[in-house]
Amino acid sequence: MRIIRDLAEYPAGKSAVAIGKFDGVHRGHQGLLATLKGVADKRHLTAAVFTFDPSPAVLFGRQEEPLMSAEEKREAFRELGVDVLVEYPFDRERAAMKPETFVEKILVEGMHAAAIVCGEDVSFGAGGRGDRILLAALGERYGFDVTVVDKVLADGSPISSSRIRQALKEGHSEEALRMLGRKSG
Repeated sequence: MRIIRDLAEYPAGKSAVAIGKFDGVHRGHQGLLATLKGVADKRHLTAAVFTFDPSPAVLFGRQEEPLMSAEEKREAFRELGVDVLVEYPFDRERAAMKPETFVEKILVEGMHAAAIVCGEDVSFGAGGRGDRILLAALGERYGFDVTVVDKVLADGSPISSSRIRQALKEGHSEEALRMLGRKSG
């Protein structure tokens, strides 16, 4: 897996791109990345993940302790078949980028997106104003397909990094491990 911080180093050729924070690379993320890999393999595209470093929550002072270190997250991406990981530097200037500009400059021009795979609650661009509906509309404009992956449930509720953190905080490590898709011991 190639790790990139500067899109000038992004490889030539079309990509299937997943965007997100991927904190913990939990079962929901694993499902999304399996879909990404399937789309990439079927269409002979590079399987790429785009994430900000640091995450927007860190820049704005909302981040709790991450569920995985950067190296653990990279290893999880490797194991799930990601070809290219973009750890894009995040700062206040990039935080102010309009959603449309993010898609055009980063995903289309920078990463050569032919397909984008995202969760139903995806948000991007200034104030998180970009969503799956805008992404689909921009896909029509720029010629990429959008695949929206449903939330994965555990015990009838969506798996999320926040829910895993809460389970850990309450001492429910087995529940957290199930949501993370990992075994204890």
